[in-house]
Amino acid sequence: MIAGMEEFVVRPAYASGKPLIEFRGDHRSDSFPNVLALLERSLPEFQVQGSNPAPDDFVSVCSFSEGRFELSDDWGGLFVIPLTEVERVVSAVADVLERSGAFRRSVADPVGPSIGTNDCK
Repeated sequence: MIAGMEEFVVRPAYASGKPLIEFRGDHRSDSFPNVLALLERSLPEFQVQGSNPAPDDFVSVCSFSEGRFELSDDWGGLFVIPLTEVERVVSAVADVLERSGAFRRSVADPVGPSIGTNDCK
């Protein structure tokens, strides 16, 4: 990884199999780029609505000229979850992230993380 760059992956959502963007790294650290501000500056006709936060979850519903998505910030990570025009949203957001110079696209782990699995016997 290039020093100073954060990573993201495009991978299938566990429940639906539709693509989403997952950010790697500590998205709540002071040094992590402000993804919402970056997207707001870069996506055409961008609008955002926040939700009432749960104890440790924050969801922003975002729309722009290509579609709508949720920016989900929770204990498990930061995610862009498309709500409409899935492929177009993922492509446009990934392009903005890569062009920003703050992020690079990484290859998703084909097995996936073990979060949520029942490893207890």
